[in-house]
Amino acid sequence: MVNLVYNQLQENILERKKVDKPLINWFLLTFVLSWLTFGIALIYVFIKRILRVDKYIRRKYEFFDIVIHFIEIEANERGLDNYETYIKELKGRLARFQMEVKPLMPFVIKAFIPVIMFTLFIVFFIVFTGLSNISSVTLMAVLVIWGIYTAGVFLIYIYRMNKIWDDVQQFESEIYDTISQVFISLKLLDCPVIYCTYHGIKKDFTIYTILGFATGGIWFLVWDYYIHTAPDNMYQIFHKAEDIMIEVVTSCCKRD
Repeated sequence: MVNLVYNQLQENILERKKVDKPLINWFLLTFVLSWLTFGIALIYVFIKRILRVDKYIRRKYEFFDIVIHFIEIEANERGLDNYETYIKELKGRLARFQMEVKPLMPFVIKAFIPVIMFTLFIVFFIVFTGLSNISSVTLMAVLVIWGIYTAGVFLIYIYRMNKIWDDVQQFESEIYDTISQVFISLKLLDCPVIYCTYHGIKKDFTIYTILGFATGGIWFLVWDYYIHTAPDNMYQIFHKAEDIMIEVVTSCCKRD
C-alpha cells in the first residue's frame, strides 16, 4: 500500500515539473513582446497565469490527499487508533481548502465575456454608424462606461489572483504544521517541516488600488509585476516542503 502511495506522489511530482515553471520575463513581455505581437503575447501569458494557479490548486489538493492517505495506512499498519483525530482534522482542512480556494478560470470567463461583447458592440457600432455620425458626447459616454467596467474587472482579477496565492500558502502552512506533528509522533521525522510563507504576495488591495489611480496606472504595472513573479519565489518554499514528504514516504518504502 505504501508503494502505491509512493507511485502516486511520484506522478504528482512529475506534474509539478510540467506546471510549476516560471513564466516569461515580465519586462521582456511588457515592454517588448507585447508591442511586437500587438498584444497577443499579453493575452497568451494572461491565460497561462490563470492556468498556472488553477493547475497548482488541483495538484496540491491531490498531493495532500495522497499524504493523508499515507498517514492512514501507516497508522493502520501499526495498529494505532489515536490518529483518527489528526486524520479527521487534516481531511477537514483539505475539504475547506477545496471549498474556499476556487479555480480562477470560471470567474475570468464569466467576467471577461461581457467585456469582449461590449468591446465588439462598440466596434460594430462605430463601423456601421460611422464615426462622423456619432455625437462626441455619446461616444465619450460609451467609452467611459466601457473603461470603468473593464478596469473594475481587471482589478477584481488582480485581487483574486493575489488572494488565491496567499490563501494557498496560508493553508499549506497550517496543514504542514499538523502533518509535521503526526510524522514526528510516528517517528518518521526528527523535526517539523520548516515552511515560511512568502510575504511578497501580501498586498493591501485598498492601498494598491489608490496608488494605482494616484500614479495614473503606473502602480498597477508594479502590482502586476509582483503577481507575475511571486509564484516563482513561492515555488521554492512549496517544493522544499513537498520533497520532505517524498523522503518520508520513500524511507517507508525502503523499510517495507
